[in-house]
Amino acid sequence: MEHLLSVKGVTKKHEHLRALKGVDLEVGRGEVLGLLGENGAGKSTLLSILGGWDTPDSGSMVLAGEEYNPRSSEEAMVCGVGSIRQKFKVDPELTVAQAIFRSVSRPMTEEQQVERAAQLLAEAGVDVKAEAMMGSLLRAEQALVEVVRMVAEETQLVLIDEVAATFNDYEIFQFHEVTRRLVAEGRSVIFITHRLDEIRALADRAVILDDGSINHEITPGRMTSAEIAFKMFRRDISMGNRPEEFSSGNEKLEVAGLTSANGFLKKVSFSVDRGEIFGLTGLRRSGINEVASALVGVQPATYETLRVKGEDVTITSPEDAVKHGIGYLSDNDDELGLASERSIAKTLLESLGVDPGEGDFLREVSALREVAEQVQRLRIKTTNIQGEVGKLSGGDQQKVALERWITSDCEILILNHPTRGIDINAKSEIYKMLKELTDKGTSIIMISSDMTELIELCHRIGVMRNGEMVSIQRNDEASEDTLMMAAIGEEVL
Repeated sequence: MEHLLSVKGVTKKHEHLRALKGVDLEVGRGEVLGLLGENGAGKSTLLSILGGWDTPDSGSMVLAGEEYNPRSSEEAMVCGVGSIRQKFKVDPELTVAQAIFRSVSRPMTEEQQVERAAQLLAEAGVDVKAEAMMGSLLRAEQALVEVVRMVAEETQLVLIDEVAATFNDYEIFQFHEVTRRLVAEGRSVIFITHRLDEIRALADRAVILDDGSINHEITPGRMTSAEIAFKMFRRDISMGNRPEEFSSGNEKLEVAGLTSANGFLKKVSFSVDRGEIFGLTGLRRSGINEVASALVGVQPATYETLRVKGEDVTITSPEDAVKHGIGYLSDNDDELGLASERSIAKTLLESLGVDPGEGDFLREVSALREVAEQVQRLRIKTTNIQGEVGKLSGGDQQKVALERWITSDCEILILNHPTRGIDINAKSEIYKMLKELTDKGTSIIMISSDMTELIELCHRIGVMRNGEMVSIQRNDEASEDTLMMAAIGEEVL
């Protein structure tokens, strides 16, 4: 296979951390290469260098036979390398056609843009109107438009960094289909994901990064997910079995007739027992996020009944929710409740009830030891617990945010896609943490579009569609098929 990209001896250091340690990599024309590894292994740093968002400290890169040293993402695009980053931003005021051609230098009238965009969207199999506003699209649809933009830009190499982390199964299927069309036209793709089934379905080849170095090259399509995980972590990773049949008979939360002020949620009813994990799933715009927002007082709503531990409560603000023992971990990185400039140590000390400035030296020293143990247990990639939270990888920030709630006194914990962007090893550890919480009596509402994850963890799973709770299935009767059929409106046999 003819090589499109060759990387030799690339290194990168961030403060005290060596993010890349002499990486060698080759990518063939028309090849899909997967990047695997734990959070902090160097995957995003490597893609940032390839896409011109960062520069290497040493090493060389050759693209299509020419020396390649981009100093910006714009310069990389001129060379034919385009990026779709995990937190890609769109201008909601642009039409789809304008978004597709926003960086194309050749002059085009608005009519020409719409006509050509419609053609490219149709060829890619993307069911989005060229005249639609970007702000009106779902996140998955915006990502598909970004892929089509790569075609309009005539890129040779497309870099995709964990873009599908929050997509549901159908949206992932669509994204893969459009990506395959890129490759069929001779383009190459390098992508990062923590979903091993996604690597197996899409990648021709994958490399595994460990602590800034590539230590394995694999052919994912010839391996099981368990075999890939063993290569990554050098040990078997247990994701757990289905939970045992559950009935505590001690209702912690009762929700009846939940109706949002805007009318989208319609008489949603469910309950969660003490020590139960209750799953909540559905397709986009199903209402699962709105239920969480209502329960923590962000979205105005009315209830026929809202009881916590048997007592009627009123929740109109997040402060009310916390007062009644309800914690919420958002699926929005900007709403995790973390101050990015604050140190890891201070963030976790506060969750332990310690104020570093209160002058209790002995208590602070003891708590710092506990924080160091937390960081080690959570496998957070840092050389200094006094480092800023904002400098951690997205997955590690998620762990810190979750740990803050776990060490609080909340009795009901609502988790919105808590394992998004987290490697399979850390995911296994978080599953164990949640099991320990429920053993102590904490009730958990887990919102996820990963139906396999819900089946592995949840005692019961509620399915939402168009603002209504359409099905609640016990774990022993739930499968990916029954959950998906309920989500799309088909009869569950």
